Amino acid sequence: RTNIQDGSVLHSDAGVPLTIGDGVTVGHQAMLHGCTIGDNTLIGIGATVLNNSVIGKNCVIGAHTLIPENKSIPDNSLVIGSPGKVVKQLSEEQIGGLKESAKHYVMNADRFKEHLRGPLYDEKDSFDPKSKL
Repeated sequence: RTNIQDGSVLHSDAGVPLTIGDGVTVGHQAMLHGCTIGDNTLIGIGATVLNNSVIGKNCVIGAHTLIPENKSIPDNSLVIGSPGKVVKQLSEEQIGGLKESAKHYVMNADRFKEHLRGPLYDEKDSFDPKSKL
């Protein structure tokens, strides 16, 4: 149920694992480096979360937010800025929206899987990108 969008980088070092919970959405070009992301959290486009940081459950880490090393973000937090600061606690309605967002991406994956077709060419043929476009 977790989705990692295009261009994201997920990395860990020896002794610094990367752990991602269930129902998480990681936005395009986010960088997760040796951190822990709690369930039902949204990591915004281009956000960076560094070593040994822990993001709680049901959080929103805003686009391009920087979470420095060893930072702990409480459950249900909206965090923005560089460095990231908690600006508010999410309402139950907003937390429900996070859960629906994760479900939306799971449905997209199922739809893409069902409707994707094979390659534009047969592997036995020589590849001419103009031939079947």
